[in-house]
Amino acid sequence: MIYKTIDNYKAASKDFLENEKQFHLGVIPTEQSNPLTKNLSYDIQKSTVKGVQTVYKADKYIAKKASECFETEEFKFMVKEIKRAMDEGKKVVFSSVGASGRMAITLDSDWRKFWNGLTQVLPERHEQFAKLTEVVSSFTTGGDRALVRSVENFEDYMTFGAQQVIEADIHEGDVLVGLSECGLSASINGSVLEGIRQGCTTFYLFCNPKEILCKYLDRVRVVFEEEKIIKLPLFVGNMAVAGSTRMQVTTVELLVAGAALELASKMWLEENLSKAELDTLGTIALEPQEYATWFENLSKQLSSGKTVRGIAKAVDFEAATYEQKGLITYVTHDYLLDIMTDTTERQPTFTLPPFKMFDEVTDNLSWAYIKDPLYPSDVAWQHVFRRPIKGLDWTSEDYVRMNAEKDIVNNPPKVGSEQVLKYNIGNEDDPSRYSREVSQLVVIDVNGSANEKVMKWFNDNVSKFSGGLVIRIGKFDPKKKLYSNEIHIPIDVPFTCQDIMYHLAIKLIFNTLSTATMAKMGRVWGNWMIQVLPTNKKLIDRSTRIIANLAKIDYKKANEEFFISYYNRKPEDEYKESYVVETLKRLGVDPKTGKINK
Repeated sequence: MIYKTIDNYKAASKDFLENEKQFHLGVIPTEQSNPLTKNLSYDIQKSTVKGVQTVYKADKYIAKKASECFETEEFKFMVKEIKRAMDEGKKVVFSSVGASGRMAITLDSDWRKFWNGLTQVLPERHEQFAKLTEVVSSFTTGGDRALVRSVENFEDYMTFGAQQVIEADIHEGDVLVGLSECGLSASINGSVLEGIRQGCTTFYLFCNPKEILCKYLDRVRVVFEEEKIIKLPLFVGNMAVAGSTRMQVTTVELLVAGAALELASKMWLEENLSKAELDTLGTIALEPQEYATWFENLSKQLSSGKTVRGIAKAVDFEAATYEQKGLITYVTHDYLLDIMTDTTERQPTFTLPPFKMFDEVTDNLSWAYIKDPLYPSDVAWQHVFRRPIKGLDWTSEDYVRMNAEKDIVNNPPKVGSEQVLKYNIGNEDDPSRYSREVSQLVVIDVNGSANEKVMKWFNDNVSKFSGGLVIRIGKFDPKKKLYSNEIHIPIDVPFTCQDIMYHLAIKLIFNTLSTATMAKMGRVWGNWMIQVLPTNKKLIDRSTRIIANLAKIDYKKANEEFFISYYNRKPEDEYKESYVVETLKRLGVDPKTGKINK
């Protein structure tokens, strides 16, 4: 655990207050409460539909900001540079952390899926498409294991991000795209600076006002001072849940970065394919402004009619399951990575147990999990990444060289590539998922992705669980049922080469599903994530600010009170409740109402 190498809570608090001011982030907009969603916890108690609509209010500025970005020379240059890399056989590498890092893996995987799939349509061009498959890649802070389980404290080090650029072997002529969740992750800032040192064309997407970042954060200021780094500002306002950058930040980044990849693909295909070949591919990409227009259309669909009622019904279903201490296991093949991303992010956001490794003995099971019904885990993982798994095999000596703190040096985290394969996401039987009295097996069907093979596995296994459900998303005939128990979430957006609009739809639906469920269960107060798990210094600061805000005490006192809880927690009670909630209760504050008991 962070800070546990310091002897006691007073010393730890003193160190954080005096030596970690770069992580005191209350002045940063994305760390502040959003006035559009400030009543989230109250709204959802009155009406689940109203609560879901409140979550979506925070998406208000995304389409406009994306539209502005598409007209900039910087965005147009990014598209051209991706196309140049395709022409020259160079690399395009996405670097990020946390939710943005998982999104980067999605972009990487979908790129490979598209170009590999083209060989089935135009087999004579197999060699060309095989080379293009390898153009786009990604790495996330902490390595690929961070996809399934947060890697504690890694984003606090610029040196870690720089080292991952070196290990990615990217040089002059290659393209590096840093996806900065909000400018606060040192590792991403370190990676883009190293990209410049290696001679890459380097882009930096950031989601807070430049002037505020430069005024308060040294680790961001050095990025803006480097003129060779090409910046794309994407500030879309505060998050739906204060500080939860897995929401609007990653949405606008997926929209912009995804559009750039699709537009570059279209340019290459139009230059290299005949008209007859192009006609067989359908819509490769939209026009730039159409991405913004369709996102606005999608937002309206999600907030109204049968669609919002379907999402609300799914929220009620999940909340009822978890309130009975039950478990949910999602079943999907085509959208496994999308659903996995959301379920992984629930752990640090709401202090939930992480995914369990197959050889791990624990009663702390993740509330939600994912299974690929078509393949065993070793094969399912290949279909998740569509490239070799990238782990970090760093030694204590490496961490010393990178100026890591003693707790990392003395106990190097297990983040090698073999760690990913310890998670059974395939179709193997997993009794832990139906070990409780309430357990639900839930198929995710997107535009018919729940085919006969998927439904056969579901029907063969659902009797092991206490219940089953099919959630149907996209375009479908509601009269043709897949299962007796269904929830319908109709969505109509265009198909493109990497299906960016549908990936956005799945992201928005599941981010809202998990967020609204936790709010309905009292794990959000107003729009503050009172159940945050502090896996890095940014989250220690966020925990401190929530305590100070609700307990009506100053930051210094709140931080010391946080560390009292932090140091007194038994390891086996890590997921019992958040340190924030424990601290508030000790201070006489009711976390569900915010009222101070006198």
